[in-house]
Amino acid sequence: MTTLSTHILDISTGKPAGGVTLRLEQGEQVIASGLTNANGRLGDFAPAPLPPGRYRLVAETGGWFAARGQETLFPCAQIDFVIPDEACEHYHLPFLIAPGGWSTYRGS
Repeated sequence: MTTLSTHILDISTGKPAGGVTLRLEQGEQVIASGLTNANGRLGDFAPAPLPPGRYRLVAETGGWFAARGQETLFPCAQIDFVIPDEACEHYHLPFLIAPGGWSTYRGS
């Protein structure tokens, strides 16, 4: 069964980003949405199993930074990814954010 989770870490402070709005999109459709918890995590929030296809995971970082009195150039961070036909595994796609940029990697 293919599943998806994420977490967000503010690397400018070294602390998790709790309360960030996330959504999972496929094309123009929102598949799932939620908020990161106090540990910056949102686990298995997508419908399982996640069918093969192209997806976009969007973190609304602009509002999160604004609530902390910080300016950022990026109103959101997004990860475009593909679940292949033969996939039957867990995907963990974290965000590393800072007011001046963001990054991602495939976690475990």
